[in-house]
Amino acid sequence: MQRLVLTSLALAAAMAATSANAQGFTSTLGYSNTDPKSNNGTLAGAAASVNDDWSVTGSFAYAFNDNFSVELWSGLAKFEHEVTLAGLGTVASVEHRPTTLSLNYHFAPDSKVRPFVGLGYGWVNVSGERTLGALAGLGIDASNADGIAFGAGLDWYVNDNFFIRADVRKLDFDTDVTVETLGAVGTADVDPVVYGISAGLRF
Repeated sequence: MQRLVLTSLALAAAMAATSANAQGFTSTLGYSNTDPKSNNGTLAGAAASVNDDWSVTGSFAYAFNDNFSVELWSGLAKFEHEVTLAGLGTVASVEHRPTTLSLNYHFAPDSKVRPFVGLGYGWVNVSGERTLGALAGLGIDASNADGIAFGAGLDWYVNDNFFIRADVRKLDFDTDVTVETLGAVGTADVDPVVYGISAGLRF
């Protein structure tokens, strides 16, 4: 699936590049919230819940023409979440850095307000796992994740080069959790929506 998505993105980007002259680059710096879905699976036989967190994010994109661009987006600082189990309270915390590579289509490229949609592939690097509360002192490991990513947003151009962006992304983030002495305790289905606001520069 990963190879298919990346190949499709490469082919679409190549087609877009041949349709018009390149329009240049954009970069953004912003603040985003990673908000996990409800019902985050079952860990060690108990219902799991993962809270949300805010962090600094950024992107760099290349526009092939007025409508198509390829964008690399990532967390510039890690997100940190606490994991709560029913009946046990908060039992762990984990950090992660999401990254997506997507092909975006921009509507109304000549207007001040320019919506866009995107489809790509995302990777979530998990780190900093530690146990808390009832599990404190035990080693814990959570796997990295990857999968298809969807995105949409709106750019408001203040002038020809500077814009304000509001965007939202849907990530595929399921992580297998192993706890010392307990072994594999299940999969946390995080699958968050990431929404944020940022300032951007076109050059």
